[in-house]
Amino acid sequence: MKLLRRTILILAFPLLIIGGTNYCFDPDYTLRRNYIRPFVDALLEGKMISGPVNVNSRTLKKEWISRLPELPDVVVLGSSRTLALSQEAIPGQRFFNASVTNCTFQDMYAFLNVFETKWANLPPTIIICADQWLFGNAFDEKQWLVNRPDFERMARKAGVNPDLKIQSKWELDKEWLKELFSAKYLIRSLKACGKTEPFEIVQSVRPDKMMFLPDGSRHLPIPVTNIPSTELSVKATDYFYSSRDEHFTDLDKTQQHLFRQLIGYLENHGCKIIVFIPPYHPETYRLLEQSPQTSGILQVEPYLRTFENDRLLVIGGTNPGPQDLTANDFYDAVHLKQNIVNQIVKRLFSEK
Repeated sequence: MKLLRRTILILAFPLLIIGGTNYCFDPDYTLRRNYIRPFVDALLEGKMISGPVNVNSRTLKKEWISRLPELPDVVVLGSSRTLALSQEAIPGQRFFNASVTNCTFQDMYAFLNVFETKWANLPPTIIICADQWLFGNAFDEKQWLVNRPDFERMARKAGVNPDLKIQSKWELDKEWLKELFSAKYLIRSLKACGKTEPFEIVQSVRPDKMMFLPDGSRHLPIPVTNIPSTELSVKATDYFYSSRDEHFTDLDKTQQHLFRQLIGYLENHGCKIIVFIPPYHPETYRLLEQSPQTSGILQVEPYLRTFENDRLLVIGGTNPGPQDLTANDFYDAVHLKQNIVNQIVKRLFSEK
């Protein structure tokens, strides 16, 4: 028995050292979340946050939504492709951008539940970013599980099939444990002796920093968004060959069900819905269009347009050509520059 205890201690001691060091330093802000509340305090006061703002953004946005002083008139539910959409596009209305990187339908359900739980109501106008990969079976994002209970509550209210298989939160917790006891993360923790990029609360936009703004939108550093055309072309091509999210040939029935129930719930509650189909960079689109492996991408837009009615408007499109978008309007294969995405939405609201 003593030998067994001694063996356990010998094996456990290195793990305790690794885990304790990683948790203490946590250079990428992936293990600890104690910074979330003070950052929300600052954002609610109209200040801005610079730093690695993709980290734990779902936890940040949930806390932020739950503490907004008023129910917004317009809310954006989407991915990084709508994170740049700002109050500038919708002047004169209370606006909040609830987009998060790699957003899933489950994220959208979860955030809507937070809104409805607080105000017993939903925002009058909701903009949904319909990323094409959401309708296939190749996209696999687990981070939404951090808000799994909120998804489940909204899914029940929206009439989602109760037999739908839902991943256990353990799938996400396993990733957390791997990071906690990761030797690679230990090396980075020791090298950094702190955070790789510190968060800062600031009063104004810093052009060279990635930032969260008080309306929920994200500002990207100028070097990220303004790159030479030759480099942009390479990024657009590389994305096609490296990304597997677009590799599907038919629309996934489960994903279609999640979308239909989401839209139905919003319509039944009197919401005005704007479905934004984000375009691809012209070169990326050309490659997607020619590849049999990605033929499902081209089925998404016709499918979404079947939902158009008096309360639901579909804007944008997968093909940048009909929208008079050029390569210069993008900063990579899938993201429009902020001024372009703002223009698209501002034009829509100015015509109302």
